[in-house]
Amino acid sequence: MIREFFDNRNAAIPGAIYLLVSLVCTQLPLLNYLGYEFSAVIALLASFISGFVTIRVVKRSLVDSTDDPRSPIRNRIFDSFKQALTFNLTLLIIPLVVMLTNAMFVKNCSLLEGFGFFVLIPVVSVIFSSAFGFFCAAHYHWPRAMFVLFVLAMFAEVIAVGYFTPAIFSYNFFYGYFPGLTYDEVLGISSSLVMFRIFTLVLAAAFVWMALLILRSTHPDDASWEKGLALLGAMMQGRSVFVTAALATLVIVTWWFRGELGFDSSSNFIRRTLGDAVETQHFRIYYSKQSYDKSEIRWIAAEHEFRLKQITDELNLPYKGKIESFIYPSSDVKQRLMGAGNTNIAKPWSQQIHTTKQSLDATLKHELVHVVAAPFGLPIIKASLSTGLVEGVAMAIEWEWGSRTPHEYAAAMRKFGVGPDIRSIMSLTGFAAQSSSISYVLAGSFCRYLIDIYCIRNMMLLYRSNDYERIYGKELDSLVGEWQMFLDGIPVTDQDRDIVDVLFRRPPIFEKVCARVVAARNALARKMFSDKRYGEAYALYNISFEETSGYESLSGLLSSSLRLGKYDVLASALDTIILRDERSAQYLPLFLTIGDGLWKKGDASRALQLYRRVERANLSEGFTEAVHLRRHAQMEEEERWHQYFLSDENDTIRAETLRLIVRQSPDSWLPQYMLAKPLLRLHRFDEAQKVLESFSLESVDPTLESSRLRMLGYTLFRLKRFEESKAVFWRSLNFVSGEAARNEVQDWLERTDWAKEFFARYQ
Repeated sequence: MIREFFDNRNAAIPGAIYLLVSLVCTQLPLLNYLGYEFSAVIALLASFISGFVTIRVVKRSLVDSTDDPRSPIRNRIFDSFKQALTFNLTLLIIPLVVMLTNAMFVKNCSLLEGFGFFVLIPVVSVIFSSAFGFFCAAHYHWPRAMFVLFVLAMFAEVIAVGYFTPAIFSYNFFYGYFPGLTYDEVLGISSSLVMFRIFTLVLAAAFVWMALLILRSTHPDDASWEKGLALLGAMMQGRSVFVTAALATLVIVTWWFRGELGFDSSSNFIRRTLGDAVETQHFRIYYSKQSYDKSEIRWIAAEHEFRLKQITDELNLPYKGKIESFIYPSSDVKQRLMGAGNTNIAKPWSQQIHTTKQSLDATLKHELVHVVAAPFGLPIIKASLSTGLVEGVAMAIEWEWGSRTPHEYAAAMRKFGVGPDIRSIMSLTGFAAQSSSISYVLAGSFCRYLIDIYCIRNMMLLYRSNDYERIYGKELDSLVGEWQMFLDGIPVTDQDRDIVDVLFRRPPIFEKVCARVVAARNALARKMFSDKRYGEAYALYNISFEETSGYESLSGLLSSSLRLGKYDVLASALDTIILRDERSAQYLPLFLTIGDGLWKKGDASRALQLYRRVERANLSEGFTEAVHLRRHAQMEEEERWHQYFLSDENDTIRAETLRLIVRQSPDSWLPQYMLAKPLLRLHRFDEAQKVLESFSLESVDPTLESSRLRMLGYTLFRLKRFEESKAVFWRSLNFVSGEAARNEVQDWLERTDWAKEFFARYQ
């Protein structure tokens, strides 16, 4: 019977399905090589195929066995199950061979890791589904229906976990693991995945064991409830009771410690792990004591309330209730606890936001917009179905993104032909298909235009309905045309071409070569670099760059070369890689690193050329400040500045070094300016204030004078001298240029007024 089954079309159909799906995957980015995504797709497909095949084979064998009493039913049925399992595992050779063949055409940077994913995900899924199919065939009269119901229940549980808990990842017996929808590229084989799949195999063995107990204790024609009672009785008899106790203990212990094992993550588990909390009028903030002390967390709490007030004023909507803000000490901890490491997220339906200490200042307002806008979203998800509207509204209200406004970036992209049609970004699925920087900026600019021209109320009505014609009385095409005419009226210079190349020509993950493997290797290299193991970091970055020629790999390679004193590598990269690229401006952020190497090598004039190129582009306030400081340091022609800019010492040592330089050169403003920066990072505000007030750069360098005044304003702000802080920020407006810089200062002016009232109220 088994041979007959395998020889007919019932066997050919599953093989054809595997082949067809695998061939389709070869044409889809991120699915076209042996890695996690391909393995997850095959696992999901294989779960149904192997379950149904096993049920069909076992049920046929059960029917035949009742007509042939010459051998025990249990042995015959078990043999049929083993043959079905072997067949199901053999079928996996089809997708494996297809992907291994495709590796000759599509680069696969780690076949070993890809094979590991294939074994852990589809192979284990086939074993589990076959075992569960065997159990269903032995226990139920409608085994396919019960199999499908169980699968649907498992998926419902996964959806419930994603909805009701902070976790965006999930582990599942059928598809293995889902990392969640984030912009995180790092995805490797974790210990949690290995442990979960071992647990899956144990449960598969348990289902086979229970199926055999049913076959031994019942007749195939018995009712399902009778088989269930007989199974319970058999599990509690003789040696079976020990197996039952061991399985029960394993399941209970695994469930109880599922958070510690990394299989799940509830709000309570995250709160306990972070360890501390503070509550304000509108927030419960959970944080780690390693991140903030009691005095510092008050400032964080104040910032939360300030940002919420800004948003509610913009939306003209008072906020009622409590928002839970989880602040993780690092991206690694955040990834382990809720699934998104470098992607900050909000769950509007749960009134939760999840950020890291390092990213809080840059993303707090953005994530809060998602929560505050929840009443305007669709029921249940509390958001729009259009990701373009969800993120566009947040960007429009946050309105802070680099050295230019989103309107200015969007106008530059339009002039230089970068980015897709905004209509695709505002569609239900088009947002994620583009590079994140392009999607966020264009959606933010478009939504801001609609808010400014047609008022915030219409935007929030659109947020729920996604019906442009009903809300605005115009079709989307007409509104896009108006927005584009508005962008055409914004001045765009040739220097803006550089910023477009730097920020908006990076490929999305779907277009990157070996995206997951290279991201994981570069993450390890970054850790090596931060641990000052520069040689090991250099080696890892070098491998990544040789495989993909990616920007991040080159950046890490050059930074490691600088630390190792390999200045010839920097000069060679400039001449043979960067300047030969038709879009060399995309490498502008690396010019600072290369310039430092050339300066140290003795080629100060060429280093200065690179610094000025970065300055003209005005990539960001940080880059522009760094260039100005290096130019002034070059004028002093002192070796010590080489050493300082290349130093990898901590802020405490940096501060002491700079104090020594200040004593040696009391008439130079440069070491005093430099000293203020580590003092601020160390929260030594009294000392920083005295240093910053000891000199002025108004007639020396207006750009650095603006930075000095803003540093002084922040220092006075943290000293709670709010009126003085506000006056200093007002003065800084005399030296800032550009709408984005003025908006930043205006934001600080609002913050000083608000903080004065807040701390007076809660002193």
